Amino acid sequence: MILKTFIIIGSMFKLINGIYYSEHTLDLEHNIILQSVLDSRNIPKESKHNSRPNNSDVKPQHTFYEDTNLYEALYELLGSEVGKVVDGIFGSGKMVCEDIWGHIIPPMEQTMVHKHGNTMDTNPGISWVYYPHFPENSGELNFISNVGGKNHLYKTSPSTGKLFIFSKYILHFTPRNSSNIDRVSISGNFRANNGYRFQLENGDLPEDPYWKYNGKH
Repeated sequence: MILKTFIIIGSMFKLINGIYYSEHTLDLEHNIILQSVLDSRNIPKESKHNSRPNNSDVKPQHTFYEDTNLYEALYELLGSEVGKVVDGIFGSGKMVCEDIWGHIIPPMEQTMVHKHGNTMDTNPGISWVYYPHFPENSGELNFISNVGGKNHLYKTSPSTGKLFIFSKYILHFTPRNSSNIDRVSISGNFRANNGYRFQLENGDLPEDPYWKYNGKH
């Protein structure tokens, strides 16, 4: 079950397990950011973060082929701005930026079903995606959850400036870009710092917002 916003449930009902995502709006120079992502694909530069390889070094069959390594200034800007939102949810400094990358989907292409976390990655964390634009019919973000052995699809409504924060373990995809221009987004991951991770894994924070995104275990 995926619920769009945090809700308060009356005392009659007790949550066993549930997954939420949250929506936010970033007040940024979206057009400048959009062009910077496109430039980083066409004119790659060296960076300190190296979140993604250059497009020319990746085979078309690889999931990283549609990604692009952001310029350093944009990486730092998004890390800071998304970080402010993340701090507002979890507390200052509890989540640390892990990686950020651009995502470019040409017309008639789509993003396959995937998740940001993997079975070897046990560090608590969250994922996000920001849209510096969203052309009409370019493919909405869809989440897939499983309840009672059945998959359930939840379609979001992206728009310019929209930021989605969600579990790094939840499957998601975008359908075919049916517009006539590239659809650009920026994604990333945050991980819990060591102290926060210990508290979560030790069961010291049963009501923490982290469980809203990742399910009550």
